[in-house]
Amino acid sequence: MVLRLYGYLGIALIAFAEINFYAKIEPFATWYIPIVWYGYILLIDSIVYRLKNRSLMSSYPKEFIFMVALSVPFWLIFEFYNLFTVSWIYTNYVWYVHLFDFTTIMPAVLETFSLINSLGLGKRFDRSVNRSKAKRLILRDGSGSLAIKLLIVVGVFAALLPVLVPMMGFPFIWFGLFLLIDPLNYLIGRPSIVQRVSRGKRSFVIQLFIAGIIMGFFWEFWNYQAYPKWHYNLPSFVPSIRLFEMPLFGYLGYLPFATEVFLFYALFRSFIFKKGNDLLLI
Repeated sequence: MVLRLYGYLGIALIAFAEINFYAKIEPFATWYIPIVWYGYILLIDSIVYRLKNRSLMSSYPKEFIFMVALSVPFWLIFEFYNLFTVSWIYTNYVWYVHLFDFTTIMPAVLETFSLINSLGLGKRFDRSVNRSKAKRLILRDGSGSLAIKLLIVVGVFAALLPVLVPMMGFPFIWFGLFLLIDPLNYLIGRPSIVQRVSRGKRSFVIQLFIAGIIMGFFWEFWNYQAYPKWHYNLPSFVPSIRLFEMPLFGYLGYLPFATEVFLFYALFRSFIFKKGNDLLLI
């Protein structure tokens, strides 16, 4: 398969990062996250372009840059949670490199989702639902249903639990934002999971979940052999069997995390971009 030129640059960056995980030549060892993850992003974007003759970087360059910038405040929400739960700790990090690392999170997830959608994975689970039936399924009226508004209240409570009850509330780090943003997005007319599923697009959720698991694997794999890295500090009741640094149980958190990445992006992109994005807002 012939890739765009930057796809080969992505392969070179990943290969260089892999080699340097063992050589640990500075300053590249300290900058390993942006090196390996921008390599990954370039490669995946190039594959999507090969499949669909368009991609996020080539067809929506301004939106891609916005995505990179939005990734930082998005992840800082989780860093704020971690001040209370102390679920992970960092070693050998430099703060300004670390901040730059955060720019890779959202584009990596959404590029992966774009690839999975381009491959059509999970499409056989879709079903046709007419608009009137979809409307009844989610109980929407002209001003927004009471049910959706109640879900937002539940979401606010869930999003606050890691702060209010850190020991027991730490799992809500990974799906509290989903419970808050998804009904909010639906209520104000932004893309939401409720909206997609009610219209029969079950593959949308499946594809996000697959993207989350793929991201979880690579995040943990590349973290495991790196010089600057994170370590987990989870409660004793979490099963201790691990794949790399992460307990196997913890990989479940990457499923709702991928939906939160999409929902956060969908919530804020409409303030700047009025046209649709056929690679993500499907």
